Amino acid sequence: MWSLRRHLRDRNGIRYADAMATTAAVLSIGDELVLGQIGERNGQVIAAALLDLGIPVTEHRIVADDCDAIAAALRALAATNELLVATGGLGPTDDDLTREALAQALGGEAIVEDAGAREALERRFARRGIAMPALNLRQATRPESARTLPNSHGTAPGLSAMLNTTRVYCLPGPPNEMEPMLRAQVVPELAARSRAGAVRTLAIHTCGLAEAEVAERLGSLMGRSSNPLVGTTATAAIVSVRLRAWGSPATNGSFERVAEEVRGVLAPFVFGEGATTVAGSLGAQLSLTGSKLAIAESCTGGMVSELVTSVPGSSRWFAGGWVTYSNEMKLTQLGVDDATMSSEGAVSAAAARAMAEGAATRAGVRFGVSLTGIAGPEGGTPEKPVGTVWVGVFDRDKGHPAHARCFLLPGDRDGIRTRASRLALQWTRMEVAGVASTRLIWQTTPP
Repeated sequence: MWSLRRHLRDRNGIRYADAMATTAAVLSIGDELVLGQIGERNGQVIAAALLDLGIPVTEHRIVADDCDAIAAALRALAATNELLVATGGLGPTDDDLTREALAQALGGEAIVEDAGAREALERRFARRGIAMPALNLRQATRPESARTLPNSHGTAPGLSAMLNTTRVYCLPGPPNEMEPMLRAQVVPELAARSRAGAVRTLAIHTCGLAEAEVAERLGSLMGRSSNPLVGTTATAAIVSVRLRAWGSPATNGSFERVAEEVRGVLAPFVFGEGATTVAGSLGAQLSLTGSKLAIAESCTGGMVSELVTSVPGSSRWFAGGWVTYSNEMKLTQLGVDDATMSSEGAVSAAAARAMAEGAATRAGVRFGVSLTGIAGPEGGTPEKPVGTVWVGVFDRDKGHPAHARCFLLPGDRDGIRTRASRLALQWTRMEVAGVASTRLIWQTTPP
């Protein structure tokens, strides 16, 4: 198992994780998770919330709906961590076994009814005007030494218990129940008694560089013995640089110095930090200039507009757009010339330029961006293989035709569309910000 402890050493061999008062593990329970029928997101949310408290998660396990297996996992994780958070298995059916497994791990404790939990369940069903099914009474039970945690978003109370010297929290599996309970019940308790040392984290996001190039630019900053610790995560044209600092480097200015160095060596590809998206960063640039944007999409089918409109307040800088999937729509809606389509084709620099210009002109805004390409899995040719996407960007104030760039993007259909959408937004952001033209990843034409 990967362990955070193993990696957090400074140049003098000090183990920062060992200096912390608390480490934690996460246990996710459910057959559907083990079988891959649904994705597991709870662990990510829990780990982030605990790290904000200075508590690193050292291990995350997934286990099936089996009482013995759950109990064994609880005992094993409690043996190596001071805190354990489990999710799932608190429903009313026979395959919801977390209560029984916790009781087994606690040495075979009896399962007892919790009067307060039963009363809360009865009130919940009464407010809905329906009779409570008998099965739901299981959710009002707990191991004898445990206590229940109220659930204001569902019928499954959480559980809290001490397994030897380890604090154990068992939370519901549905994220819309788990997250509110985590924030309202678990985090305040841990914050009140946390003895963890100072910890800081930061994610700095880039778009348009390969992960290997990001690593080359960062160089020795990514040394695995460093504190702050610097690492990268890549997903569909975005590479995020993640900084983590423990102890004095989190408070003595080292963290800020390393973060500023990261920003400097990765400029101009850095578009934001934390929860900032490339669309949100573009919107901030447009707002600074008092400009608006219109979008014309073909192969991305509205994905760029979806990314843009997911940003709160985007109506201030986004006028609207077109999904011109057919050639006829490109002609009639955007004014692309029929001769251009006949000679160059829909997937071409000329078409991308005309679409971007048509979008800006017909929407009456300063900037237009367009995308036209072949997302696959069929439709490619030797000259224009699957993954070929032309992006056009037009600035009406510049007084010259739109620019167009061609990208040859890897991945399946969804991957190509996602990469194309993000790269189009990043290039547009650079144009709005007045950044000197620079080549982006997978670009096949000169900037």
